[in-house]
Amino acid sequence: MYLKIQTTDELLCFIKEIKKTPITWVAIDTEFQRETTFFPILSLIQIATESKIWLIDALSCTDLTPLKILLENKKIKKIFHAGDQDWEILKQSTGAITCPFTDTQLMAAFATLGHSNSLESLVSKLLEISIDKSQQNTNWVKRPLTPDQLEYAAQDAAYVAKIYPLLNQKLIELGRDTWVTQEMKTLLKKYQSDTPAKDWLKLCATGCKWPTPYYALELSKWREGWAKKLDIPKRHVIGDNLLEQALRTKSLSHINENNCKLDALEDLKIVWEKLGREHNQYKKDRPILNQMVKVHHQDFTLTQRKLLKKWQSRSKIIAKQLDIPPHCVLNKQLLQLIVSGKKSSISGWRKEFLKEKNY
Repeated sequence: MYLKIQTTDELLCFIKEIKKTPITWVAIDTEFQRETTFFPILSLIQIATESKIWLIDALSCTDLTPLKILLENKKIKKIFHAGDQDWEILKQSTGAITCPFTDTQLMAAFATLGHSNSLESLVSKLLEISIDKSQQNTNWVKRPLTPDQLEYAAQDAAYVAKIYPLLNQKLIELGRDTWVTQEMKTLLKKYQSDTPAKDWLKLCATGCKWPTPYYALELSKWREGWAKKLDIPKRHVIGDNLLEQALRTKSLSHINENNCKLDALEDLKIVWEKLGREHNQYKKDRPILNQMVKVHHQDFTLTQRKLLKKWQSRSKIIAKQLDIPPHCVLNKQLLQLIVSGKKSSISGWRKEFLKEKNY
């Protein structure tokens, strides 16, 4: 059974109840729609403990900010499964920086259950239960929600609540619970950051010359600004291929009202001219942006490529010994740090395993 919360007053009552409940963690899931908008449309927030489930109707509750009290309560850990989008949506809808939190998908990887497990897969492995996912891609914005949709949403949060203690116990037995804590701290820094999206790097071809990286960064910011303003996906403002061609040909002649939003197109011409006048003023950014492009495209020297290959092999050996995916030992970002001569910045549980004498 679950309790539906459909008004802000009911949400306030829920928060009061949670305050009185002696709990150390809650499981959280969300249902949303994002196909045609820049900002996701939040439909439901599901919260579960070991004994209770609440379904918060995010469309009928006029104010979700009371949830900040729970989401930012440092004495209550928030448990998600593959929670990247959940954290983003909750931050957008409540203004909260959810903390502390953990992710059962990552916990499963460190618990030797494999990488990128779906919730369905983990429930099958840990509880030997098959989940019905037929409601997953239904319309979560349309009201009223069907009983099947509500039951599906409630069960997802309930299953996260059931598998979390099992994963936590397995990690404690393996002595890896602190590993997950360290990973969550790293994720939190990323989650808290307001740095611009890095999709501009995709617009830069390998070996591109200044001022292409600067143009790419500024055009990416411009497109994201319009996407937010119009609340549409970035690709609906203008496609990557058109921006890439503009950077390659140094021209906007191929861009018109048929392939770019009209208001945005007029603004693009103004921005393009401004970039042409001003890019030389940002020479101090040149080394930084050029290096970011090289790292993103792995445009390394021969020596760096050999080093990359060596550490990729080492990470596989370490991963095999620890029975975890190689990505969990050294992901793309960490490998790039090593190749760029910043190995010393890698800390935590990895530091001991990455010592040269061991491998």
